[in-house]
Amino acid sequence: MPRSRREFLERLGATCAVSAAGLSGCTGSPSVSTGPTTVRVGSKAFAEQRILGYLAYERLRPLDGIQAVDEIGYGDSRENWGATAAGTKHLYWEYTGTAWRELPPRRERRVTDPRRLYELAAADARERGLRMAEPASFSNEYVLVADRDWSERTGVETISDLAAHVDAGNAGFGVAVNEDFYHREDAWEGVTEYYGIGPDARERVESGRFVVTSVGLTYELLRDGRAQVASGFDTDPQLDRDSVRTLEDDREYFIPYQPAPTAHAPTVADHPVLFESLAPVVSALDEATIRDLNREVLLEGRTARTVAAEFLDRTVGAEG
Repeated sequence: MPRSRREFLERLGATCAVSAAGLSGCTGSPSVSTGPTTVRVGSKAFAEQRILGYLAYERLRPLDGIQAVDEIGYGDSRENWGATAAGTKHLYWEYTGTAWRELPPRRERRVTDPRRLYELAAADARERGLRMAEPASFSNEYVLVADRDWSERTGVETISDLAAHVDAGNAGFGVAVNEDFYHREDAWEGVTEYYGIGPDARERVESGRFVVTSVGLTYELLRDGRAQVASGFDTDPQLDRDSVRTLEDDREYFIPYQPAPTAHAPTVADHPVLFESLAPVVSALDEATIRDLNREVLLEGRTARTVAAEFLDRTVGAEG
């Protein structure tokens, strides 16, 4: 069977090491001219993923020996995961919670410790021909939020408080959730069951002022007073509004969703510079930072690529 280029180089290196004892030198590298390695950088379609995708693309684009290709904004989690495992894409950012709960082999166990979840998700990825680099510190996990005035009037500051409020017979308040949150077993149905809101109580809430809508519109319904409780994500820029309170997940139902550069294993093995180059980007991203970047795209209408490039220039650009 023909040897791969990598096997050839490893064999050549071993030969040089042996020959060094008896020969004056060894040139090492074969006299074969190769072009740059293509690295197709992908992402999912929503704003935060496009920002992360362009942070990777712009960071990798100047690297010697790498030809970064922009395939950002195409496909969902399964499509990007599968394409990266197969090597038709080479790198994108995946969330630890998504890798654990939604992607093969789809684990059911809830793991709320961020470090442990990353280790388990990375081990699963390795079994499928993928590598996950260290994740960023922020988590794009689900949250339930409330209108601050309503929260102060009712004393609902945690999800346990919300459950007690419902159990006390209060079901007339407005609720707005996005479609994915409503249909996923580990979201609306799961969190209400976990916090002790039974089927009958949940039915009372859902038969009232309950709206299933798209991501982002939940905050508009909250702002306009048509909802008092809404679903969201912890990196949403709307959470910085004074009128919004994030309800504390005081019994830790929602698992972490930390983004990690995720790559085709053979590509990153041959080119460890990919993960090495992205490490300072990962380190520069925290919750406040990603909310600011999301705000520029979602609320100010700027392009993800421009926002990503400017962020790199002012934070990690000097590191080369």
